[in-house]
Amino acid sequence: MKNQAKPDDAGYVESDGTYWKCEKGQWKFWRKGWGWCRYVGIVNQKFLDKFIQL
Repeated sequence: MKNQAKPDDAGYVESDGTYWKCEKGQWKFWRKGWGWCRYVGIVNQKFLDKFIQL
């Protein structure tokens, strides 16, 4: 999601501007108006390769 404000506790960003964090082994993405949302897909190397660490 482009043009989102960066949450203070975000650890990663992907090319489309979506902010992510990994907390206690659970991946979460940021949605303005919703906050942190849990990711429920497969976490593999292809998934991890899309992130840029902040």
